[in-house]
Amino acid sequence: MLKRRGRKPRLLDEIDKSILSILHEDCLIPFVKIAKALNVNEGTIRHRVKRLVRSGIIKKFTIKVDPIMLGLGTLVLVIVVVSPGNVKYVAQELAKVPNVLEVLEVHTYGDLLLKVRGSSMQEIASILANQIKTIEGVISTQVISVLNVWKDEHPLFLR
Repeated sequence: MLKRRGRKPRLLDEIDKSILSILHEDCLIPFVKIAKALNVNEGTIRHRVKRLVRSGIIKKFTIKVDPIMLGLGTLVLVIVVVSPGNVKYVAQELAKVPNVLEVLEVHTYGDLLLKVRGSSMQEIASILANQIKTIEGVISTQVISVLNVWKDEHPLFLR
């Protein structure tokens, strides 16, 4: 199980889990509708959402956009090999690159795995050459072209 250092998992009851599931589907749904669906009063929903935000379980309310409709139809995964002792620094620098969507630390074929989006392979090549490979501590990169995306969701695993 992946854990954030210094944070303990919080136990959620069924109402909290239901609130999270509903908000995950539509973060703009009015609290009164959530309350009606869960057969509780609106104040309960408001209080619980506030607590979920304060505790860090809800990090932000956001939207999901279609990257292809925004002209960002090229997706690649990049394996990055980093010099010893520099993984944290390189990961933090990579997280600042706008087209880098995810930075994951791995220990298989490299040190970091990136999810990178761009308008074309030419743009991806430019991002690699000018923004990724230039970071101090990056030894090498390997690009994996994504041909099709069959699922691009971040579902909640509430048990």
